[in-house]
Amino acid sequence: MAGETRTGLIGEHIACAAALCLPGVNGASLCQQDMVDMIAWDDVGYLRIQVKSCRIRHESDKRTPTYHFNYGMGLKKKKAARGSYDIIASVAIDQRRVLFTALDEIKAISKRISPRFFDDPDIEIDSWRHALAVVRGEA
Repeated sequence: MAGETRTGLIGEHIACAAALCLPGVNGASLCQQDMVDMIAWDDVGYLRIQVKSCRIRHESDKRTPTYHFNYGMGLKKKKAARGSYDIIASVAIDQRRVLFTALDEIKAISKRISPRFFDDPDIEIDSWRHALAVVRGEA
């Protein structure tokens, strides 16, 4: 199995497990559809989730190691697929942590995030609640 495929599958499983542990989430499942990697649902309805995962990237120019997430889709011209999913789950594989972000809050096709950002033990629940509020127009 290719490295990128393996990384993606690991990230999808970590994101699904994280969603299942969130209060208020009644279920989550991997779905392997175009643009949608998993769905999660609560008493209000379901949410379509695109998973982006990576490992810590050690830069050759000695910069501080970071996670570098690419939110774009497509082979030639990368862009976010508006309307295809509701939430992006950015998975830091090395730390097994997930940052949930409403698609409407993604402003760039790539983002570097410090590993320290994922040290917050409440990152998953806090980011899920915020993403859910944005998706449902409550933020």
